[in-house]
Amino acid sequence: MTRMSEAEVSLRLALWLIKSELAEGTVEVAIDGAQIQIGETVQFKLGEFLASCEWRKERPGAAWQGIYCSYSGGAGRLRIHSSPGVGDVVAKLRSGCILRVECKKGPLERSKSSAEYPLLREALGQLLTVERVNDGDILAVAVPHSPKFEELARRWREAPLIKKFGVRILTVGQDGRVDGLEA
Repeated sequence: MTRMSEAEVSLRLALWLIKSELAEGTVEVAIDGAQIQIGETVQFKLGEFLASCEWRKERPGAAWQGIYCSYSGGAGRLRIHSSPGVGDVVAKLRSGCILRVECKKGPLERSKSSAEYPLLREALGQLLTVERVNDGDILAVAVPHSPKFEELARRWREAPLIKKFGVRILTVGQDGRVDGLEA
C-alpha cells in the first residue's frame, strides 16, 4: 500500500503555503529526527525530497535541520527544526494570523483496517496539546489526500466542536494540492 510520511505531509503543506503566497516570511516545519532516520535506517530522504521540489539548504552541512530556499530564489523560506510542542507547520499568513498545523502520515489508498480514523483523531488530539498558541491563531490538522481521509475530512469539518473552534482539517496531495484552508 502506498503511504505518505508525516514529514512529506508537513513539507508539502509548507511548500504549498509558500507557492500559493499565503505565507509571509519563513515557514517553520518541525520534523522529529526519527522521521528522518532510525539508527542506520533512513526513513525519509529529506534532501532528495526537497531537491526534487527544487529547494536546497542555504548553508550546506551534515545536519538536516536548517534554512532551505527555492532554487529560483523566491521570497519564501523553510526553517526545518526538531523542536516539539509548537506545531508541525507554523506560518505567518499574509492576513497577519499564525497558522499552526499538526500533521499525520497515512495511506493514500483506502485501507481495510480503517487506519485513517485513529490517525486523524490522533492529529486532533495533538493539536489540543500544542504548548504555544496565541489568540487569533488558525489551528489545523493535515493528513494525506486519499479517498477515506477526504471523506472523513468533509464529514468531520461539520462536527459541532470542530466548527465552533474553527479547527481546519486539511488534506495534502502528493500533487501539491491542499484542500480545507478556505477562509
